[in-house]
Amino acid sequence: MKIADIKAYPVSFNLAKPFYNSVDRFYKRSVTLVKVIADDGTYGWGDAYGPAASGAAKMIETYLKERLIGQDPFRVEYLWHVMQNKKGFPIGILGGVDIALWDLKARKLEVPLYELLGGKYFDEFTPYASGLPYREDAPDSMDAMIQEVEAILPNGFKSLKMKVGFGKEQDTARIAKVREMIGNDMKLMVDANQAYTISTCLEMLPVFEKYNIAWLEEPLPWQSNDSYKLLRARTNIPIAAGEWEITMQGFINAAQNQICDIIQPDLPAVGGITAMKRIAALAFANNIALQPHAFGTIVSLPAALQFMAAQPSYHSWATFPEGVTIEWDTNPNNTANKLIKEPLQLKNGAVKLPEKPGIGIEINEDALGEFIETY
Repeated sequence: MKIADIKAYPVSFNLAKPFYNSVDRFYKRSVTLVKVIADDGTYGWGDAYGPAASGAAKMIETYLKERLIGQDPFRVEYLWHVMQNKKGFPIGILGGVDIALWDLKARKLEVPLYELLGGKYFDEFTPYASGLPYREDAPDSMDAMIQEVEAILPNGFKSLKMKVGFGKEQDTARIAKVREMIGNDMKLMVDANQAYTISTCLEMLPVFEKYNIAWLEEPLPWQSNDSYKLLRARTNIPIAAGEWEITMQGFINAAQNQICDIIQPDLPAVGGITAMKRIAALAFANNIALQPHAFGTIVSLPAALQFMAAQPSYHSWATFPEGVTIEWDTNPNNTANKLIKEPLQLKNGAVKLPEKPGIGIEINEDALGEFIETY
């Protein structure tokens, strides 16, 4: 069996209303879907990481495609190095192809992807709702936030992550309101998207502690190792970070310096399943919880479920194991809703691990035309 073709589909849709995190404004949701096809008709799907979907698609169909046509798709880890043999190539684009290769291999063997990663520890996940950004259609964004919380609660989520980093007064007011609405039994996490300084973090710690924040995500610029270590020394609130790291050496530095309690690699951004296996081993060896970033994806969320199902990070063998969580993007995303034939289903705050071959989802290729960007 040989790789016969690789197709890339830049898909996006414009949001009716833009939303913000603390450092960026989102006018649209976009991602680059990747399909790797073997000469016997077997195929696999992935999605690449990067803001310019059309640019990523062009690099896949030119630079990467010519290196992979005719190769054995079962040599996934070898092909990872074939793709990454030029300095400067975006590893998040490579990651989309790598995920598709793993999906193809598992489909050909007629097993779920987790079987190729060591077998499953878990059958079910309890995703956390990831949303509550800042919106410009209200002076303080409070009304929009209240409406979003009201829409999220009926889904049965056990935990929720909200955006902060908009100033101490506004952050405090937003956190207080969300805690009031969700009660004390539901976990609440906050994500600053690297907007705080160390002094702001220290000033905000009493607020986070008062409202029982379950983790503080990306409080500081990622490479601020000394500041992260200082912050960890000053609070018992777990520190989460790492979604902006893309190199193995960066994750090694984070582990060696013990800068966070929870590491959050993004599956395609770090180079796909192949790279994530190495990061997971590093995290496990250093007793750091692994919690993949999975925001704005189509294929990467179910791929992350398959990957995490095969990870022992949560001590699944314990008498009373912790629930296995995963990020669940609650912001509008028509591409994810319409392009998966049978989307993952959330029931009573939990999602079952797909058991179909490969990643466990099928792309609705008939709907691609509605979302394709031209380039």
